[in-house]
Amino acid sequence: MRIIQKKSPPSVTISRQTGTRGRNIGNMLRDAVNAQLKKEESAWEVHDEDLPQQILREHGLPIEMAKFMPDDAISEVESSINELLGRHPSQWTLFEHTIDTVANIARKGHAIIVGRAGNKITKGMSNVLNIRFIGDLDSRAKRISARRDTTHKDAINFIKKEDAARKKYARKNFGADIDDPHGYDLVINTDYLSDESIVGILIAAIKEKY
Repeated sequence: MRIIQKKSPPSVTISRQTGTRGRNIGNMLRDAVNAQLKKEESAWEVHDEDLPQQILREHGLPIEMAKFMPDDAISEVESSINELLGRHPSQWTLFEHTIDTVANIARKGHAIIVGRAGNKITKGMSNVLNIRFIGDLDSRAKRISARRDTTHKDAINFIKKEDAARKKYARKNFGADIDDPHGYDLVINTDYLSDESIVGILIAAIKEKY
């Protein structure tokens, strides 16, 4: 008798340059696909700012340790010293926990995973669509300036710092260039498309790949 393995439901990872509306688009995508779900299907969820807390809960670690888990956390030297002093697990241990949790979330399906180099963690998973959002620096700075009520110059400095941290995270942990388009199924410049249009493209891509 032939055993047919059930394919995992689709998931999406979102990598984004700072100021490309990744969080808003992820939430809109969740709402749009949930509106099309069949009654027996589980709802889609966005895993973004809450991801560190979820990782810590799954591995029985204090939620307060989330401060050690930004995309570019404390230095390796400080991490090693803290581990020896028993203050918290090493950055490498937290990274391994991150891989484990993100992979399980993606495998379960109906997940939109924002950041954490999700495209690298889920590499080879046939049910996952990997997305990258990009945009012109000046356009992104205008959005950040309006959102954070800051000057254009400060917004640019903020963007450069955030983007550098994300690049460092991907390079240090995966030896990957976060800007390499070959690491994604779809790269979208969000400067010229509305959130609604982008969500429509993503839904079509999910159906095409899945």
